Amino acid sequence: MSHADESYLPQFSAADQDDPALDSIAVPSEVNFAEEVRADRLDLLWKVTLFVAFVIAWSLVVVSGMEDMSPLQIILPSSILAGSSLITAHFLRRDRFEPAVWAYALGMILAIGLVTSIESEFGTQYAPYLFLLVILIVGLLVSVRTLFVMLGLIYLAAFGFPNLFSDGIVFSRTTFFAMVLTTIAAALSAQVSGELYAIAEWALENYRRERRTSYALFDSREALQKSFLRQSALTQQLQDANAELEAARSAEEEAKNFRGQFLANMSHELRTPLNAIIGFSQTMLDFPAMYDGVDLPAQYRQDMNQILTSGKHLLTIINDILDLSKVDAGKLDLEIQPVDLNPIVKGVLSTAVGLVGDKGAQIKLLRDVPDPLPMVLGDPLRVRQVLLNLYSNAAKFTDSGYIKLIITVEGDEVIFGVEDTGIGIPDSDKVSIFEEFRQGTAGRKKGRQGAGLGLPISQQLLRLMNGRMWFESVLGKGSLFCFALPLVVPDEDGTATDQMIVETAG
Repeated sequence: MSHADESYLPQFSAADQDDPALDSIAVPSEVNFAEEVRADRLDLLWKVTLFVAFVIAWSLVVVSGMEDMSPLQIILPSSILAGSSLITAHFLRRDRFEPAVWAYALGMILAIGLVTSIESEFGTQYAPYLFLLVILIVGLLVSVRTLFVMLGLIYLAAFGFPNLFSDGIVFSRTTFFAMVLTTIAAALSAQVSGELYAIAEWALENYRRERRTSYALFDSREALQKSFLRQSALTQQLQDANAELEAARSAEEEAKNFRGQFLANMSHELRTPLNAIIGFSQTMLDFPAMYDGVDLPAQYRQDMNQILTSGKHLLTIINDILDLSKVDAGKLDLEIQPVDLNPIVKGVLSTAVGLVGDKGAQIKLLRDVPDPLPMVLGDPLRVRQVLLNLYSNAAKFTDSGYIKLIITVEGDEVIFGVEDTGIGIPDSDKVSIFEEFRQGTAGRKKGRQGAGLGLPISQQLLRLMNGRMWFESVLGKGSLFCFALPLVVPDEDGTATDQMIVETAG
């Protein structure tokens, strides 16, 4: 499409897209367009005809000298042409094209017919050929059917007017030959008109198609602009959200570092006096020789045992907090190596007796482990810590029944399980059981409150050792906590295939 064509496109802004007035805009039809073109041509023709009418009247007066024709024979045809031209102009001003064409054509046919009835050389020899001019002029303004209707009227005028004003039947060879030419002209005009209409139809169809394409492209461009604006807005929102997330992440990282530093400092400051309390309590209970062999009274020993037990419990909590801060800060060092489970299992089972304490008569310590025990890849100290955490929780929440250690080999993993017949975990707490400083509601109701750090730290330690942890529990029936570590397969000579690896987790 050329730049000249673009000027005809409607120029809409983005705000105009929802304007109801735009719905009334339609591409002009071929009928209206063709009538406008023909109306412009007819407008020019009636003006020329009006001028020619006066010229012809003047010429006839000059040529004939008013000798062969009366003034009425000269003025009447000219008046008819002038009147039909004015009537044509009247219809054109009111956008009535068909009546305007008929007024113009009938005026010319009637005027020429009157001229042919004049008994003069011009009327009989030359006037009939003027019908040919009518066909050529009007043939391109009307349809083929209308053209042949007008041809019939021309025949009536050509043969009727001469006989109307004569005493007998007049038949002129000139008129006959003029009608033959007029008929041929009508046929040619119909042919040309049909081809012109076909060309116009093709042009108008392409015009309509181009308009539809232009409107579709315009709508697509507007939709694309809106999509681009939405995308720009979303991109800006995403950038703002990313900036906020980055700021939040930095703040979280800073807060985590501050928390880790605070917990480390607090743990260090608490451990120093706490170790002194535990040490002196242990000495006063187990080494009376340090106090001149004087034993503590029974009531004192009971209180001192309570101080020692509480101190050890508090030291365990502080150690857990310190481990948690190291994990968060990425500064917890692990020695990943093939681990012999025999000493670890024996030590944990011995410690479990002390964890059960006074409930030893009601709780059986069971085990279901293979012989020999498999080897795993991990940190021996942290494997022991995880097992003790699970045993400590089981002993805390079990009043009767049993606590069983289960070890099995499944594929390339060793599965550890600590099963108890304790109070169990309600469904509402199963999601938050591994969150820091959270404890199940059943434990709080039974007065078994703790720091809520054992399971979170155990899970973090297993993750650092490429392990995993999960559990199953039924409220009122007990729980089964499991964790898995990679299996180490010894060589034929009994040595582990994996060499010791020292890693810094974080």
